[in-house]
Amino acid sequence: MSTEMDTASGPSASVDGLDGPEFRSWISLVHAYGHVSKSLDRSLTQELDISLVWFEVLARLSTAEDGRMRLLQLSRHLVVSKASVTKLVDRMERAGLVRRETPPEDRRAVYAALTPSGEAMLAKALPLQVRNIRAALSGVGRSELDSLRETLDGVIRTYDDTWRTHG
Repeated sequence: MSTEMDTASGPSASVDGLDGPEFRSWISLVHAYGHVSKSLDRSLTQELDISLVWFEVLARLSTAEDGRMRLLQLSRHLVVSKASVTKLVDRMERAGLVRRETPPEDRRAVYAALTPSGEAMLAKALPLQVRNIRAALSGVGRSELDSLRETLDGVIRTYDDTWRTHG
């Protein structure tokens, strides 16, 4: 889908909100995310044989307390279902990058934790990701990046608050 909307598309576009700033911003966001994520995923897959989502799991676990996170919390950070994160962790566990942990005090809680192999993979992937992200965003100035981050953080806060309230 093009980011350029046909302004002469008739009254239905206006009535439906297709020419409104929210819709046009959403289209641009989706389009930009698609390009950048596809490029980052391709690079990680070709150079390290891991996907972008695997990288995100490794990065999130590395910044979590004790290098581990409950699967439910991880699913919320990745914005996927708990079933999807369970399958993802299964595959990453078979690859030796993460392990499951169940604390003895709460047998219902299941955590994903980084393994030494997962830490080593993240150490290899991080410089590649930083370089690729910088390249992908090289056409955007520092103040624009700061503004974009603040804007997107506002959107994220809205959804995080809704998720906490309505689960």
